[in-house]
Amino acid sequence: MIEINIGTAIEHEGREIGRIEKIILDRSSFEATHLVVRLRKPLRSELLLMPLEWVIGSAQHCLRIGHAESEFEALQPFELQHYVRLDEAREEFEHTRARIKPSDWVNYFVPFVANAFGDPLHAPGIVVTDRMMEPSESAIGRGLLVESSDGHRLGPVHEVLLSQPDWRLSGIIIERGFVRARPLRVPADWVGQVKEDRIVLNRTREQVELWEQKQS
Repeated sequence: MIEINIGTAIEHEGREIGRIEKIILDRSSFEATHLVVRLRKPLRSELLLMPLEWVIGSAQHCLRIGHAESEFEALQPFELQHYVRLDEAREEFEHTRARIKPSDWVNYFVPFVANAFGDPLHAPGIVVTDRMMEPSESAIGRGLLVESSDGHRLGPVHEVLLSQPDWRLSGIIIERGFVRARPLRVPADWVGQVKEDRIVLNRTREQVELWEQKQS
């Protein structure tokens, strides 16, 4: 079993290439398919989907891979962004991954100002971010909400446990508490559903709290 620490370094021959941002998990089989790696480059960084087969070993603070940094150029990006004009596809506002971030407001307001001065080349729009995953997959990262079967918030995901060599989910570590956070490890068979915005356990809050008492 291997514990995937979100933020862990990815190394090749002792050199850090990037860091783990998320884990892509199939929602039905609970098998991990990819790691989302933030590749560090001068003046910018990008998120890429790295196959788990690239991992050849692990240490306390890093995962070792058998591929050089140059081979990352061929990997698929985790997210793609494209600009959508409102006069062409207004329904994109209903897109589940369409988010107007503070940096996007310029795309919406500047065109109106330009149009006021008679410039017809500007059209208002939004920036849509698409995650390059299969419909059956979810991205698990640190901070993803974990909820009990009776609808109570239990805390955010802190780490993810995967078995080897099949890379199947073995458990998750939840961060419990607000003032003094404490980790709580729950087995994979407690995971009922992995959704886009949260993980739902098949245990009630009372069952989780009893488990927590036994572990302390």
